[in-house]
Amino acid sequence: MRACFAILAASTSHAEDDMSTDPLNTDVTPHLVDRAPLFEQEGPRGVAVRSLLRIESTSIPAARVVHGELATHRHWDEFERALYQELVYGTLRWRAKLDWVLTGFYHGDFPKCMPAVQNALRVALYQILMISKVPPMAAIESAVRTIERLKSTEHATKLGSVLRTIARNVAGIRYPPREQLALHLSIVHSHPLWLVERWIERYGVELTEQMLAAALERAPLYLAANSLRVSDEHLRLWLQEHGIPFEVSPLHQHLLRVNPFADYEALPIWQEGWFYTTDPMSTTAAAILDKLSPRSLVFVCRETSSAVLPFAELAETHNAELLIWTASPTGSPSARDHERLGWHAPSVITELGDRTYEVVCVEAPSSGIGLWRRMPERKWRSDSLDIPRAIGRSRAMLDQASAAVAPGGTLLVMVASTEPEETTSLVEWLVATHPDLKQVPISPDSVHSSLLQDDGTLQSLPHIHRCDSVFVALFEKTR
Repeated sequence: MRACFAILAASTSHAEDDMSTDPLNTDVTPHLVDRAPLFEQEGPRGVAVRSLLRIESTSIPAARVVHGELATHRHWDEFERALYQELVYGTLRWRAKLDWVLTGFYHGDFPKCMPAVQNALRVALYQILMISKVPPMAAIESAVRTIERLKSTEHATKLGSVLRTIARNVAGIRYPPREQLALHLSIVHSHPLWLVERWIERYGVELTEQMLAAALERAPLYLAANSLRVSDEHLRLWLQEHGIPFEVSPLHQHLLRVNPFADYEALPIWQEGWFYTTDPMSTTAAAILDKLSPRSLVFVCRETSSAVLPFAELAETHNAELLIWTASPTGSPSARDHERLGWHAPSVITELGDRTYEVVCVEAPSSGIGLWRRMPERKWRSDSLDIPRAIGRSRAMLDQASAAVAPGGTLLVMVASTEPEETTSLVEWLVATHPDLKQVPISPDSVHSSLLQDDGTLQSLPHIHRCDSVFVALFEKTR
């Protein structure tokens, strides 16, 4: 549960002792298991390449791929598990910068080379540029062996030479000049150019740089105590007694921030249902509704996620009926969590019908920009048209959801975005097109003051709150 780089440092100390004074002229070739699958032969590094290839060639979320590999490789030690996660998520976060460097040194057209080779080079370069405690040659030789199996010895030797040249000239790498401001920030902070141009125009250079830098940080992991089994204090005490460091979230005292590479599912208290994982904005939104003591609650989303869990706990606390309306009801992770936590299983429906509910919570479709810190793969799957596409989907969902709110009931809307077209403009549209809905300013007594905007809505931002960027608005339906 230690910080990732502390784990990497401790785990590589013995390897460094055995190496010569020149880290680029060393023999760190590990023993390879006979007949092991191609990528498995390089351990966490090879599996990271395979994972990146799968993420790039499919629409599967990176978190699902990583979770599956960690479950498969239970034999990995703490360092190997941390290294694997760092390589996958780190390479995704910094892909634009890595590709800029590789394109400059690669002899040929880097974007046109085999995708598996591309990812092997990215993983190696990420270690060279970003992980100081990993010997460069360990990363380079692993990439060379992988490329040799994919292509040929000659090809692998040439690309190994490219990586060695980069490693020897890290200080001399040149990025786009500051005069080409948008391109410079896009490469240096590894974000799509269209978004950087958009943010510079809207927020100015200084704020844009702060937001880009914050969005590159590792996504935090938050634990929330299952209040029906243990108290917040009881969970904190258990973590302290077992030497697991944590911080209490400044946005919500119910949440504990822990090492994002922690194997929390291995803890006995996970199986005993002491806690669940979620995010600060979902927890804050559920806390807003807590004072209403709802008797019926429906959570509307395109696909179920951990965001529903604080609302499920709210329903359990008030003995309220909970329904989940989703377009993807099969394989819901929340159903498994409910069983583990000892909660009543929610009813999952695909149509709302004519029934109305006291409280309706909507996790509205969005471009996903607000989730890029936690889901960095989405940066490279997106384009500027995702915003108008998402607006259309959000309006369609809210039209149906608003009809399901009982007279005098409450509608709560969450949107994972920083963009006004998807947030404040959505509120204006909803009020203008649904005269029976009235926006209700969120009380400052129930939320952290830094989240509250002048119009009574909430907005988290990466450079201020160090979490997903999520917008929250509250409405009341007239009787």
